Amino acid sequence: MTRIRTAVIGLAVGTLALSACGGEGPAEGDRGQTAAEWVACSTTMVIGDVASVSPSTRHKGHISVTVEATEWLKPAQGDRRITLDVVDPGVTDAQRKVQPGQHLLIAVPERASLEPGVYQGDQLQLERRRIKKALKAAETTKCPSPWASSGSGS
Repeated sequence: MTRIRTAVIGLAVGTLALSACGGEGPAEGDRGQTAAEWVACSTTMVIGDVASVSPSTRHKGHISVTVEATEWLKPAQGDRRITLDVVDPGVTDAQRKVQPGQHLLIAVPERASLEPGVYQGDQLQLERRRIKKALKAAETTKCPSPWASSGSGS
């Protein structure tokens, strides 16, 4: 039992160390994807200021978030103002509630039923570095089926 506990603790510490140094391991909140898979499985990765948030008129449990983009990560460029229809991350975690005035990195998953990655402050900078490092590898990485949209696979 001690060996198993030690192995589990070692794995957890190793994962935290890899995450802290911006390695190629799983990104925070990504359900076990590598950084390249996370980027490949995201349709939009943008940093900006939240201009407005309202309930989605298209999907129950989603919000419509308008962002004044300050930096595009994926795609490499886009509109200055973008409105995203995403699962409301505040439903499962009140600390992840998206509100006007926040400066965020939002990573929109390919599969519309999954919550977006929402990062602020130091976590925003950590995930920005991870994404930038993984962009090249993501170009040739296929999005695995648990995260791909129905019928997509890329």
